[in-house]
Amino acid sequence: MAKKKKTTNPYFNMSKSYAEVLNSQIKPDETLFYVRDNLLPVLNVKILVKERSREELSDIDLMIFKLIEQGISSVKSIVILTGLAEKLVTKHISEMAGRSFVEINEGKLLLTDLGEETLEHGVPVRIVQRAFRYCAVSEQLLPRDAYQLPFTELDSLRSKEFTGRIRSNHILEESQLVNLKGMDLSLIESKRDLGITDEALAFGDIVGYSSGYLQTRLFLVGRNQPERAIVAFGKTCLEYNLKEILTTITALKDPNIVRKLGEFNQEQEKKQKLLFGEGEIALDEFGLPIINITKANVEWLSKGVESGQQGILMCGTDHLAAKPIGLKAWGKFSSLSGLTIRYFLREKSLQDDAAKLRKYVEMCDAYMLKPRDEREYPTIAKYVEKTLPSKEIEQLRELAERYSIARISKTLPKQEVVVD
Repeated sequence: MAKKKKTTNPYFNMSKSYAEVLNSQIKPDETLFYVRDNLLPVLNVKILVKERSREELSDIDLMIFKLIEQGISSVKSIVILTGLAEKLVTKHISEMAGRSFVEINEGKLLLTDLGEETLEHGVPVRIVQRAFRYCAVSEQLLPRDAYQLPFTELDSLRSKEFTGRIRSNHILEESQLVNLKGMDLSLIESKRDLGITDEALAFGDIVGYSSGYLQTRLFLVGRNQPERAIVAFGKTCLEYNLKEILTTITALKDPNIVRKLGEFNQEQEKKQKLLFGEGEIALDEFGLPIINITKANVEWLSKGVESGQQGILMCGTDHLAAKPIGLKAWGKFSSLSGLTIRYFLREKSLQDDAAKLRKYVEMCDAYMLKPRDEREYPTIAKYVEKTLPSKEIEQLRELAERYSIARISKTLPKQEVVVD
C-alpha cells in the first residue's frame, strides 16, 4: 500500500519560535505583554551584487592583467613580452572583455573597474543579481530563516487561500516611504546570518522590488510594562525598536478595544464563565487593556488564571505592579487574542492580601534561585520557619487556604499538633 503523502503548512511551526523566545530571549525578571502571529511588511529587493568568484585566475590571465595594468596596451606588445602565440593572447583578451574586465579605448587595452578589482583580489570579480528580503518596519535585511517563509505579495492579500491561512494574524503597518539604508554591505557584521554569500563584496544598483508580507510572531516583553520588542522568524529572533514597532501594531490602535473587551466579558458571563467581578476597563500608554477591580470575585482570585498562578498573585495594587494575563478570545472577538490584561485591586483589604502573598512568593523564589550548596537550610519550609515570625506564618497559612494556593501551603512549616 502506497504511503499517503503528507501535506505541510508552508508557514513554520510557531510553537518553535514561542519556545525559543521563552528559553533564550526573555530575561528571568521579564514577562510577556503581547504575543501574536503577525504579518510583517517586507520588500523583496532585487539588487546587483559584486562578488568574488570561487574560480582562480589562470597564470596567463594574471600575466595579461598585470601587463595591461602597467600600461602595455596592445596585443602585439603582450605577445612580444610574453612569447605567447598571438591567437592565444587574443582569445584570452576576448574572454576578459566578455566578462567586462578589459575595454578597448582608442585602440588601447585598459582595465575596467571590475578588472582592477579582479587583479586586486586575485580571483575573477563578477556582478550578479540577487534577491533579498528587507523589513519595511526596521529597515534592515532579514535573517536566513526568513527565506524559509512564503512571501505573499500585496496582490494576493485578498485571495481566499491567503485569508484562510492568516485569519488569526495581526497585520503590521509599514511607513509610506521605506529607507533602504540597511542595504549597505559595509555595515553588515555577519553575511552568513543574513543569507549573503561570503564572496559578496558590495551591493550595486537595485533593479526591482515587490512588496508583500511574511508571517512572523511578535513578542512585547518587559518587567512591569513593555520594554523590548522581539520578532521571531522560526527559531531566529531579532530585537526591534519598541517605539517604532508599537506604531505598526493595528491591534493596539483599535479605538474599540474597551468596548470589545466589555462585550466579550458580558458574553463570558452569559456562558457562566468565572470572571473577576466588577470593574472599569481602560488602556495604558501602550494601548494594552487594564482593569481596575472595584468589587472582586474571591472565587476568581483563587482560580489559576495564568500558568497555574492564582488571580490574587497576578493582580496589582496601588504599590504593586500587576502581572499580565494572556487574553484568549475567538470568533468575532479574535482580534483581542494576543493582548494581555493587567488587573488592579482597588479594595484595601484585598490589596493587603495581595501584597503579603506576592512578597512571600518572591522571597521564596529568591531563596530557591541560590545554588543548593549555598542555601542555609535543607528545605524551604525550614528557611521560612527560621526567617519569618510565627504570627506572620499563620497569616500566610490562612491566606493560602482562603485563596487555594497550594504552592504556598506546601512551603510553610507544618503546624504543631497539640494533644490534650
